[in-house]
Amino acid sequence: MGGASADRRENMRILHTSDLHLGKRIHETPLGDDQRHMLDEIVRIASEERPDALVIAGDVFDRAVPSEEAVTMFGDFLDRVSGIVPDVLVIAGNHDSGARLRYCDGLLERSGVHIAGRFGGSMERVPVGDADFWLLPFFRVSEVRAIADAPVDTYADAMAWILDRAEIDASRMNVLVAHQFFIGRTPPETSDSEDQVPDVGGLSYIPADMLGAFDYVALGHLHLPQGVGRDTVRYSGSPLKYSASEARTDKGITIVDMGDDGISVRTVPVEPLHDMRVLKGTLREIVDAAPREGPEREDYVYIRLTDRPAGVEELRRAYPNILEISYEMLVEADPREDAPGEALARESAETLFSRFYEEMTGTELTPYQRELLAGCAELVGRNAE
Repeated sequence: MGGASADRRENMRILHTSDLHLGKRIHETPLGDDQRHMLDEIVRIASEERPDALVIAGDVFDRAVPSEEAVTMFGDFLDRVSGIVPDVLVIAGNHDSGARLRYCDGLLERSGVHIAGRFGGSMERVPVGDADFWLLPFFRVSEVRAIADAPVDTYADAMAWILDRAEIDASRMNVLVAHQFFIGRTPPETSDSEDQVPDVGGLSYIPADMLGAFDYVALGHLHLPQGVGRDTVRYSGSPLKYSASEARTDKGITIVDMGDDGISVRTVPVEPLHDMRVLKGTLREIVDAAPREGPEREDYVYIRLTDRPAGVEELRRAYPNILEISYEMLVEADPREDAPGEALARESAETLFSRFYEEMTGTELTPYQRELLAGCAELVGRNAE
């Protein structure tokens, strides 16, 4: 264990989560009820596990200016969970406004809620029992470069500069809470719901082997749970599924037990209010396989059709919570024919939209709708000239 001490230390239990994204919508579907249930699940797990600390590693909210519903939701959650967990440690992610997130932080700190908002040039140390928690909110290279007294060109340079200025006591347990891209031997797995993806050259990644001074590293930013380099450098993943690429991933809360006997890491499942699935096949295959009752009927679903039905009304009756319908053609194109892109390029925008509208609704555009469409196409054409 990094920085192990010869003195006997208390055992410590940490609940680690991240990327709540309160206020998020998926294809304009509101998730308020799902997120309230998710927070209820975290409170339930905290009540059962009785941790010494709860860590939320960034992206509390989905937007820098969160909705009233999202702020109220998080406030109610903090009120409940702080009555169960002695210390709650929160950092800002790239989706959060650091200043807004740490509003009333002085008052909250007296209740054991510690919030690190905007990056201020160094990590904030919060002692909890025999451990020091180092809170590092999301930062950009430019923020570090502006204050550094050495060249800072990459995220690795920036992280090295920050670490050099931290006075880490190796006789105590040390936990880093961060919201950045870290890399082990291979790049970590990302999902479609992350709006920031590291550049191909790798300059946005920070090598995980820089983190040897920390016994455990609680990471946020990536929505798929995974270790980076070693099992004790972990992305907890988001506690809810936020994209089709996460549909087959089990979501949960990371439980970390630390002490003289070492560190153990496990995951406690978070049961969603609505699960998420991706269904692929012809319209008839998907409709015939639909559950007639039970919780599966209420799942959020992505539909991948392999045929071109005249309408999709049957799908919406079979699955009331469809998030997206798309088409995947399974037949290989005839090499003697035009490539699909070439054929589409010869079609007018009005024709393509009319065809799409008919496929999605099962009805044709009315004369008035066609007139509106033609006017929009003319306006776009003039602006493009």
